[in-house]
Order: sequence, then C-alpha cells, then structure tokens
Amino acid sequence: MTITFIAHSTPEPAFYGALAAILAELRALPLCHLPVSFDNKRYINSHQYISPLGQQITSGLLWLERLTGRGAGAELELESLINRAVKEDIVVPLNQPLSSPCYQSLLKTVVENGIEIESLQVVKNQDRYQLEDCESGKVRSNGWTRDRFGRWVLGAVTQPVMRAGKHLRIGLLGDVNEHRDSYPAMLAALGDAADALALNIEIIYITPNLVGSQLDSTLFDLDGLILPGLAAHGSEHANAGNSCQLSVAKWALDNQTPVLGINSGMHMMVAALGQKTLGDDAIAMPGPSTLSALQSSLPLEHGLVRQGNHKVVFQSGSKMAQMMGREAQLRYNQRWRLSPQLLDTLSAAGLEVTGTDETGLSAESIELKDHPFFVGVQANPELQSRRERPHPLLMAFLQQVRQSNRVRDVSHDALTKSVRLKHPCFLMG
Repeated sequence: MTITFIAHSTPEPAFYGALAAILAELRALPLCHLPVSFDNKRYINSHQYISPLGQQITSGLLWLERLTGRGAGAELELESLINRAVKEDIVVPLNQPLSSPCYQSLLKTVVENGIEIESLQVVKNQDRYQLEDCESGKVRSNGWTRDRFGRWVLGAVTQPVMRAGKHLRIGLLGDVNEHRDSYPAMLAALGDAADALALNIEIIYITPNLVGSQLDSTLFDLDGLILPGLAAHGSEHANAGNSCQLSVAKWALDNQTPVLGINSGMHMMVAALGQKTLGDDAIAMPGPSTLSALQSSLPLEHGLVRQGNHKVVFQSGSKMAQMMGREAQLRYNQRWRLSPQLLDTLSAAGLEVTGTDETGLSAESIELKDHPFFVGVQANPELQSRRERPHPLLMAFLQQVRQSNRVRDVSHDALTKSVRLKHPCFLMG
C-alpha cells in the first residue's frame, strides 16, 4: 500500500488539504489527515470547519466535502494512520515539507511497516498551483487556481456564467484575509448562490475598525448584509467586532435592508432589535449573567454543545419553511442559545421563532415581520453549500436582495433623509 503525502508549505489554513482533496477525488482515494497547527493569533478561525459528524477540524478541509460530498473525518494519530495505510492507499496533506524534522519519526514508522511513500508538493506557478514530485521534480497535475470567491478551479479561468442586471453590493462582516485565507466557507457559498442565480455580486468587507460616519457611508451603498458570526482576534477586537455587528444590524432595521445572521450573527440581530425596542441599556451582550439587564444569549450547559448535522423543524408559513421545507438537516457549531425571556419580550415587536430543534424548546431560526429579510439561523449553512447545489437560504437571501434593489425608493424625500446628507463632509462641494 502507498501513502501519497502532499505538502503545501503555507501559513494560510484555507489552503491546507485543498490540492490533496483534488488529487484524492481524481484518484478515488480516501483522504486522511494528521493533527496540524497554525498561527491561531493571526488566523483565529483556522479550525472552524465542522464535518457532518461533528468533528471540528482545519478550515481548509472544507474543500474535500465540497469536491466529493464526503466529510474529512476526525484527525488521525500516527498509529491509526498507519493501520489505515496498511489496508489501502491513502492521501495525506501536510502543511510543511515531508523532509521537515517534525516528520522524521513519521517517515521511519511508515517505512518500518512496509508502506510505500509518494511525496508531492504544491508549487505556485504565476497564479496557478500544481503538484510536483519531490524527487523527480516532474509536474503531476494540471494547474489549479482560486476564483474571486476563493473556490478552486482548473485553469486560469472558469466557464463564464451569463449574468444579468446591475451589480449587487453585499456587505460581509469581517476582513478579506479572514474570509479568503482562514475560513473560506462563507465566501465560497456566496459564489455558489450567485452563480446559480446568474447574479453580479460584489463583496464589500466590513471590518470592526469602521465606525461612526465611516461605517454609515459604507452601509449606505450596500444592497444586502451578512453577519457570519466569526470569532474576532482578542478581547479588544471581539468587543469592536460585536459593536460593529450590532451597528450593522440596527442599520438593517432602520433602512429595511435585507440581512442574514449566521450563528452568533443571529444573536446580534436579536440584541439589536432588543436595544431598539427596550433601550440600549436593557440588553446585555453574551457573557456573565447580570441582574440589571436581559441577556441576548446564554451559554449552553456543559455537554449540550451541538456540532455536526442536526434536524430542525420550521414553522409552517415562515420564510424558512418556504426555503427549506418543513424539516431540514442543518450544520451546527453551537455553544450559545438565545435567551427565551428576551424572545418572549420581543414577540410583541414582531420577532418570530420560526425554527426549533426536535424538542421545540431551542430557537434555531428567527424572522422579523414587516421586514424584507431579517432572518437569522443558529446553524452554519455555508458549510453545506456546493457549486452544483447552493444552499437554499443563501439563494433566497440573494433573491430578496435583488428584489429589494429593484423596488428601492430613490425619491427626493428618501435622498434627503439619507446618511449622505447627515454628515457635513457630504454637504461640501
């Protein structure tokens, strides 16, 4: 039996395992992976890919599931890897060259067990990535590259999608490097949905350093907003990120802008509605309990953290039911739950719990009446998207963005009330 090691010496978690997944699919071989580490201060979301069975592993292993429909499975220790390789040929990604000192004991053990080794490395030639034999230097694959949504494609360009209509500007919370290099799932899923609908979309990244009039002027030009609920770097950045998400959710409320909240992004949407309804001091952000304020979110009890695919039941007549059907399997990485007390309080403001778990007790999706699209889900639908099968929730979101753009009021009255005329800098010639 043979282990084909594929080394991609790159610090970006989103690259890890990508070319290995492509080769595994081309050769119809299983992909197995060892524990790897990345700079978690620089790439805090480096291990946020959740497999269908609930393993939390390196974000780049998403590409295996997108290409083959198979989850990457759990990390294997050396003994388990050897036992697998004794029985069948396997492909194993590495984030350092096989010649690195950290892999010397691995090589020795593989050889002692009579397993053959094929050593390939990922090399970049202009904007293309290829597999090269480490011994002969021979190129062993065609050139692959990434499109503007971070998805891997063969060749320099893809088959063009015939797109219609004007460009729609989608605001995505987070830094461009975070979405392309650390956690690539959301960007790729948006590309899937846009391709299926033949839409021209432009992604505008909304970083936590945008505040005040700078944030307002950015939001003014956007047609839709996504709060992806990604972790931020450090407590100071986390606070800034929460504050930015809260401001964006409030903007969506005030301006009837379509907004989709994912995981903790949904929690921020509920907090925004709570603060607008009950006052800024009435709602506390996720954290230690307080006696003076309603919590927007509460931590799940020990042992109840949900990861992987789980069944959700949707309320008949809701947007979620129209998109997903009465029941659906959604992908979860859940550590918090919405406060039942706050949800009850905000029901008078039009907030509806439209999706629950099988017990009917846990709120899994929310919607707001009299808003074009104010939808939040506890799950991570982007992890279930494919090029050939975009996620229905993201497609419905983009469809509403297109519809809202078409009917947007651009009357003189609307323009005089816009944010552009609220700030003196916009009144200067």
